[in-house]
Amino acid sequence: MCTIPRAHEQERRHALKNPPAPARLEIRYADLDPYGHVNNAIYLAYFEQIRVAYWRALADLAGITNLEAGDVPGARYVIAETTVRFKAPIFFGDTLHGAATVPWVGNRSYAMDFELRTGESFEAGETVSEGFAAHVFFDPVKDAVQPRPDWFLSTVAALEGRPEDDFAPPER
Repeated sequence: MCTIPRAHEQERRHALKNPPAPARLEIRYADLDPYGHVNNAIYLAYFEQIRVAYWRALADLAGITNLEAGDVPGARYVIAETTVRFKAPIFFGDTLHGAATVPWVGNRSYAMDFELRTGESFEAGETVSEGFAAHVFFDPVKDAVQPRPDWFLSTVAALEGRPEDDFAPPER
């Protein structure tokens, strides 16, 4: 069993001022609901695209070139919790950008904060959604939670440009 801090219990949120791996996201016609804006369920798919972009940047920094379906071998994870905050609707003609940051890293888990923005660039865009996901490192062969990889914390700290001590999980 792995205990993770819940999203609503977070006391700190790292602003996405200079995210390490911003991504431009495509809004498909199939993403729309009958009102002409992006359906609420699609936001989690956008967060997944952002998560993969972050992991690719992390793998590049760690010198790992052998990604398996977007995952880094030996660093598999499952998602334990997600939240989405809707701030404004996203429409078909919008230019959409997203980015993520890692606010904390535990011994067997880590979290990601997500942000979606519409506009010419992520930096210049208007925030339309924020999200959170708690991830637990998991061994699918053993069907069990596993410790984080030894390289994970130092590589996340280097990618984020923050000291390792800054990634301590919030107190429960």
